[in-house]
Amino acid sequence: MTNASSVPIGRWHRWIILLAISLVSFASYYIWDSISPLATLIKDELGFSGAEYGLLNSAVTAANVFLLMLLVAGIIVDKLGLKLSGILYAGCCFVGALLTAFGASGNLQTLIGPAYDVLGSAFPHGWSPELKVMLLGRALFGVGAEAILIINNKVIARWFLGKELAFAYGVNIIPMRFGTWLAFNAQAPIAVRWGLVPSLWVASLVMLFGVVCFLAYLWLEKAARGRPGAPAASAVELKARPSDEVFEWRKAFSFDASFWLITALCVTFYSAVFPFQYYSTDILVQKFGYSLTSASRYTSLLITGTMIFTPIFGWFIDRYGRRATMMIWGSLLLVPCHLLLGLTHFPPGLLIFAVGVSLSLVPAALWAAIPMMVKENHLGTAFGVVGYVQNIGLTFFPYLAGRIADAYTTVEMVGGEEVTHTDYTMTMVMFAALGVLGFFFAIALKRVDARRTEGPSIEAVFHQ
Repeated sequence: MTNASSVPIGRWHRWIILLAISLVSFASYYIWDSISPLATLIKDELGFSGAEYGLLNSAVTAANVFLLMLLVAGIIVDKLGLKLSGILYAGCCFVGALLTAFGASGNLQTLIGPAYDVLGSAFPHGWSPELKVMLLGRALFGVGAEAILIINNKVIARWFLGKELAFAYGVNIIPMRFGTWLAFNAQAPIAVRWGLVPSLWVASLVMLFGVVCFLAYLWLEKAARGRPGAPAASAVELKARPSDEVFEWRKAFSFDASFWLITALCVTFYSAVFPFQYYSTDILVQKFGYSLTSASRYTSLLITGTMIFTPIFGWFIDRYGRRATMMIWGSLLLVPCHLLLGLTHFPPGLLIFAVGVSLSLVPAALWAAIPMMVKENHLGTAFGVVGYVQNIGLTFFPYLAGRIADAYTTVEMVGGEEVTHTDYTMTMVMFAALGVLGFFFAIALKRVDARRTEGPSIEAVFHQ
């Protein structure tokens, strides 16, 4: 009788695992971007300013930056293993989504009774109870979402390192970006038909689906454990001391200049894309006169471009290399897109799609380059450092973009009603400036990489 542990895993097993773990990230990306198409409604119905709306996006990364939760997450993932940490952080995402919807409820005062006044008078003063509850939900979600990405990256590196790694990252991007695409195409129509709050409850259900997908991933891992073709068990699974996998700052100081340049590129590039995405729907409403639903659909073109081109660029990298070169072109492409959107009335659909192409070029090259620069037993630290610095930008720039937008917001009386108009020109100039910085970091990365004496060049084809 054949021992089940001696039966090789199926050739598609790792790709099914990739699908399952990617669907968890799909759900988290949906929640992350679920409020972006609703920016106009949130400001109008809840009375939030542009800066307060920006805080809802900054809150997703705030705890990871100021409370170091992203670095703690890396340690927890290594200590507890993928099973317990994944359930913990997927649960944080779900509860955070629920709190966000709860905070937006128009009858919050009735629901929480006397606690409403206590919450209103609590620090920070000047923020409504609705804003505070929503910020708590977004912050809790952010703690879980960033940890889920760490788990996602570790699973891919575990199953695909040396085997179509960049292509696997590219395929992984498709469900993630589809989560954003679906949020932009579903949230606004749901809100228009049933209201702001029901659209946020729907987002919570999507995250519940993500929790179920993580449980499916765990089952697939268990089914493959110890069988030929499966990766070796982790230190946690073997009950060994996982000292080589735990996040340690001292390891970070051993990374070379190429790593720090790619980290700087990461924070400037993503700060020029994701905060822009948060405001893009309102930009199309305010500047181009689109309806909320149409603006959301046009914004989703950014994600359409990403879903189409990221796997293609990932395949190209696996076959030909040229990572630094692709990062240069991807960063440069952002600059004219943002300037044309901010300074002209050039058809925005094409420009937003081009931003999506940029969001395919850089990430496909960037994340696949890190395993080439860093030893495998330092990968957890490397991903933690890059993620932490990236979160600094994603905490600061959405709020700054909102403050700039508030400075150029006017209120006019039209037909006896107050009409608010926001000029996003200077906000777009800020995003373009970040693209310029990313471009220079990418050029510097290519030059420094050419002088590296240890490890393969990130321009080369990677074989392990």
